[in-house]
Amino acid sequence: MSDRHEQDVSMYEKGTSVAPAFGMIGTLVGLVNMLKSMNMEAGGANSLGTDMSVALITTFYGCVLAHLLFGPMAKKLRIRNDEEFLYKQIIIEGVLSIQAGDNPKYLEEKLLSYLSQAQQNKIAKKRSGGGATETSS
Repeated sequence: MSDRHEQDVSMYEKGTSVAPAFGMIGTLVGLVNMLKSMNMEAGGANSLGTDMSVALITTFYGCVLAHLLFGPMAKKLRIRNDEEFLYKQIIIEGVLSIQAGDNPKYLEEKLLSYLSQAQQNKIAKKRSGGGATETSS
């Protein structure tokens, strides 16, 4: 599972590193076109702005793709992979503890120890809040 997820994450991380390079290639193409059109006789200055805009916009697109699309997607996939790994680890530990005949209270505390303090607090609030809403209904 981790290898499969790592392949997906690495694809987006490669996109993060390659997208600015493609933007720079587009910039060079735009600059070459701009310089080529400057050599023309009368109408060379008319296409100067268009060629310059191509040069600038490709750099912009490369940076946007790298830092607003590929980078955040790779980070989110890595976070999701870590969460899924933790959840599967908790499930396996729970099943093994049930098979071993551990005390349910001990098992609960043992499994809660895998979670962060914020997640543990959220579960504690649900328990205390959940009991209060049941009695008020």
